[in-house]
Amino acid sequence: MSSQEVATTPRRRSFRPKLWALILTVAFAAINVRLGNWQGERAEYKIGQQAMLQAALTAPALTFDKLQTGADTGVELRYRRLSLTGAFVADELFYVDNRIVDAKAGYGLLQSFLVESAAGERRTVLVDRGWIKASGIRAALPVVDTPSGYVTISGRINTPPSRNPGTFDNDGGQRLNYVNVRELSTRLKRTVEPFILEQATGAGFVEVARPLPGASFEKNRGYQLQWYAFAAMAVSIFLVLSFRKVDAA
Repeated sequence: MSSQEVATTPRRRSFRPKLWALILTVAFAAINVRLGNWQGERAEYKIGQQAMLQAALTAPALTFDKLQTGADTGVELRYRRLSLTGAFVADELFYVDNRIVDAKAGYGLLQSFLVESAAGERRTVLVDRGWIKASGIRAALPVVDTPSGYVTISGRINTPPSRNPGTFDNDGGQRLNYVNVRELSTRLKRTVEPFILEQATGAGFVEVARPLPGASFEKNRGYQLQWYAFAAMAVSIFLVLSFRKVDAA
């Protein structure tokens, strides 16, 4: 065959992917799809929390005497409004560490609140009183006053804030790295109700903005589409580059 015949031989595109490129593309796409699914799950969770909040806000406020608590009370009655009359325990004030508000380091204030039922039973509720800025010295906790005598407070029921896996264990002092109701119950040597009351009004409340759950689910949706787009782009690039020019038979 002459050089002129070789130059004029027709060529066509054929799908001939390389194995390493296929493996890399599948792995990259799978990771991005999983990340997209995770962001979708986060968005659905926040939407569910928002719906739960709206239902709780329209429901009548609960009275403590009729509140039958169990292990899942914090979840089942999450965000329901609750009013309590009782007394704060002065020496049972805890500082929940690593709480950031407006880019400022501080503590969440958690304190025992004793409520006496109509039957004369004394029950302990952990009240989230709000937030306070940390002092300039790590070893010195901010000074917080405790209201004296019987007071009436109100707020919403919530689950204890989840533990950050990177934090240290609690050391038995006033500073808490995480909140565990069962652990605090053991320390206080009495039963503690299985939920947190996020105080909204009443004596002892240290005002702090409490963001509504589910408010940022749109951001998760955006991230979900972004991860899916990365996966689709990887597959598209793989397909385009896998078509190569070959000599016609």
